[in-house]
Amino acid sequence: MITRVIHGKRPRGPAFLVIGGAVAAVGLFAAVAIATLVTDAGSCDVTVANKNTSADCTLTSGALVSYIGSSDTARQASGTGLFVPFVRLQGSPSEQGFNTDAAVTFDAKAGTWTHAITVSSIPIVDCDGVVSTTAQCWELFVDINEGNSNKRVSLNDVQIFFTSSAVLTGYTPGPPPAFSTPAGAVTTEEYAFHGDILINDVNQGSGRGDLRYLVPVAGHTWDSSTWFVLYSRWGVTTGTAGANGTGTYVSDGGFEEWKVRKASNVSIVKTANPVGPVSAGTNIGFDITVSNTGAAAASNVTISDPLPAGGDLDWSLNPTFTGCTITGNVGAETLNCTFATLAAGASIGPIHITSATTDADCAIVSNTATVAVNGATVGSSTANVTVECAAIVILKQSTKLVNDLPVLVANAGAVFSYDSSSVTDNGTGDEDTTVGSVCVSGLAPGDYTVNETTPPTGYGGASQTDLTAVAVNGTNCTTNLPTGTGIVTFTNSPLSDIQVNFRDGGSGETSATISCDNPDGTQDTTAATGWDSSDTETGVSAPVTVTCTITIDP
Repeated sequence: MITRVIHGKRPRGPAFLVIGGAVAAVGLFAAVAIATLVTDAGSCDVTVANKNTSADCTLTSGALVSYIGSSDTARQASGTGLFVPFVRLQGSPSEQGFNTDAAVTFDAKAGTWTHAITVSSIPIVDCDGVVSTTAQCWELFVDINEGNSNKRVSLNDVQIFFTSSAVLTGYTPGPPPAFSTPAGAVTTEEYAFHGDILINDVNQGSGRGDLRYLVPVAGHTWDSSTWFVLYSRWGVTTGTAGANGTGTYVSDGGFEEWKVRKASNVSIVKTANPVGPVSAGTNIGFDITVSNTGAAAASNVTISDPLPAGGDLDWSLNPTFTGCTITGNVGAETLNCTFATLAAGASIGPIHITSATTDADCAIVSNTATVAVNGATVGSSTANVTVECAAIVILKQSTKLVNDLPVLVANAGAVFSYDSSSVTDNGTGDEDTTVGSVCVSGLAPGDYTVNETTPPTGYGGASQTDLTAVAVNGTNCTTNLPTGTGIVTFTNSPLSDIQVNFRDGGSGETSATISCDNPDGTQDTTAATGWDSSDTETGVSAPVTVTCTITIDP
């Protein structure tokens, strides 16, 4: 019978694992995130009569177990240069063990054959063994080396664990064995088979991929630092063979070696260069590096990077990089790179892209690049850089003091220029709601020449001209207002109008002349309605004393 169970729905015994010399007795429900455990069980017969045939057995989980005869030219491969072994077992009449960078235990053999391996190093293929399905599986091989007199052997337990440590020792076998969350490492059991996989090892010689075990990857989560631990136990099936082979299924002392095909392991890293924050008006950039940490070269490696538009970003390669181009119009540019091969252990890059910035780009600029091998995306990386802008404050004060202190003007509407732009107090471009105070943000850091071009209603023009406001990087009109040289002040006099009038009392015999000594303002001597003569002074700046002389000639 083949079954599939979810973690936690069958009783589990305790287990003991040593990490770095410390022993931890742990149970299934330790205080870590428990992964979904997929379990297969039952009998799976992949015995074959001779090397000219192969046999498959599909388990309930979707795992596919195959014995591949050496004459099966479509699936069989041999040669130590094609595979990377990660655990070798040798024992009789049964054998067991697991891969680790610690001293080996049970029947695992020390040497280059047994070592820790990351999940990312396990090749992923279609679960049916050919390119005809979207389901993906880890591809594991076993080189089986039973003696000529007893070619049969059974595989009875297979367990896969994810762990944060490469150094694992001490293990309590089942059936079925289990461990979870040892001290010093986070460990989850991801897959388990317990039963009888029956094998007739008809192939001759070592270095072959005799048994292939495809384990579905769906539902499992890992990253580049996750270790792949595989425990297996062989030779405990009782009874004698059926149609294929003779003898029992015990291990006769030949080794069983789990291994994977040599495969590429391509990844991409993108970083901001400079890391920022960057002042608007200076260049931003990103570096892209693609690496192959696998055991085989990667073919047809491509990079795709839709470049951020920002406000007006225009990207270029600096320096140029063979195999890479940037295409598209400003605001819709894409970096594309193509490399025929990337050798094992090699890297490409850094590929540096750069763009100038303006105050239109003040924001977090985010960029994601992806890498593909033979058309399949294998990784992506995102980097961010902050383009910081600055602000200035313009104050509009009255020359009239209140309690000997300056005050802001009472009317909005003053217009100021800063370099080639303009802003109106409590109007266009002003981010400050206070009358007499103007704030402008989103500026590239630097010096700005500020002038008043229009005073507010009721006030005279400012005497100050060409004031310099220094926009400091990171200042704004909300949480980090400008201070010191980031603030410029213009003073304006409030204006007054005076009028002095003369009118004959009724005799018709008197007349008068009126003169005022106002130093500013506008004089109008046109007689006001109903008066014989007038002197009107408008736009008189306060504070001021105006003396008017009226000469009456009766």
